[in-house]
Amino acid sequence: MLSIVPFGVAPPAGLAAVGKSMVEAFIATPLYQALVVPQARATMVKTAEANGVPWTEAKEWIEAQGDWEMDEAALAAAEPVDVPEYYRRPFHAYDEGNLCWEAAWEQEVAGRAVGARNFPAYGSEGEDAFRGAFDDALDAMGAHCPPDATLVDFGCATGVSTRRLAERYPQARSIVGLDLSPHFLAVGRRLQALAPGRPPWVNAVDAAPLAGRVEYRRADCAATGLADGSADAVSLSLVIHELPPAATRAVCAEALRVLKPGGQLWVTEMDFESEAYAKLRSNPMLFSLVRSTEPYLDEYADYQPSLPADLVDIGFGPVRLQAATGRHFACVATKPVDAAAPRAVDDRRAETAKEDTHLRTFVQVKSDE
Repeated sequence: MLSIVPFGVAPPAGLAAVGKSMVEAFIATPLYQALVVPQARATMVKTAEANGVPWTEAKEWIEAQGDWEMDEAALAAAEPVDVPEYYRRPFHAYDEGNLCWEAAWEQEVAGRAVGARNFPAYGSEGEDAFRGAFDDALDAMGAHCPPDATLVDFGCATGVSTRRLAERYPQARSIVGLDLSPHFLAVGRRLQALAPGRPPWVNAVDAAPLAGRVEYRRADCAATGLADGSADAVSLSLVIHELPPAATRAVCAEALRVLKPGGQLWVTEMDFESEAYAKLRSNPMLFSLVRSTEPYLDEYADYQPSLPADLVDIGFGPVRLQAATGRHFACVATKPVDAAAPRAVDDRRAETAKEDTHLRTFVQVKSDE
């Protein structure tokens, strides 16, 4: 029988190795999918509702906003894309991953629930604090948007990050959101068309900063079809942990291609070199709950330490990193103006380390005690 080690306490190395081996064997069984994945989803829904995020109500509202099957057929015909095999894996407790309506209808409420877990003191507004922490870290590292800029949001989903870019950078002329899922894009476009004058939604959709500036396109972020040197900045927000390493390298190489000289790649991600995630990963049973709906999370955790050097090898430099939360980092990687200029990694995560405010694994709301 596998011993359960209390959260935050690393098991002995031998026990950790045995425990991981047993968990890996369990993950490969149908029983894991039947028991653990639904439990992970149920925990997310309960966390959302407990923190004032109306998961059920929001999903029912967006589901009622049109003939989604008709949208799906039209999008698939208008924007044909070769979907990579890795993208067809089950994600986030959906058997069809991101290629289904359930995932699209619930994407923004799920994001609210994640924000509530990371910044529980803010309750239903935790996602704003979460994304704001990334914004602050990017700003501190010199992220900038020139006048009349073109910004590209890789892996935009339903457009939360895309809309945020439009609001944060009013000087940008064009903001393009790219995603492989026609379902996500359909919901993003519908939300934008419904604003203003729509019932309350979990994320405010203000039509003013979006009109004539924001568009969504279906594309593989490793082969966008965008022109060389056409973008001033590319945002890659909470996407890489959902990719196998080879796809990450291809996506980052594509970002370098489409950026202008001096343009920037903005990466915001989970940091498995942080103390909190290192402790969580050292407990195989608890970590299995986290990765139960994230098929590439273990690969990402192994790959992440080499990401900055990979960005330099791809052609970026300088590559700057800074802590954003107690479990996440932000990165600004610049496309050199002079290809012969020295390139290096400037990692300031240790000196900018933040308090870990994330809820413990089995906790749903912040305690006042």
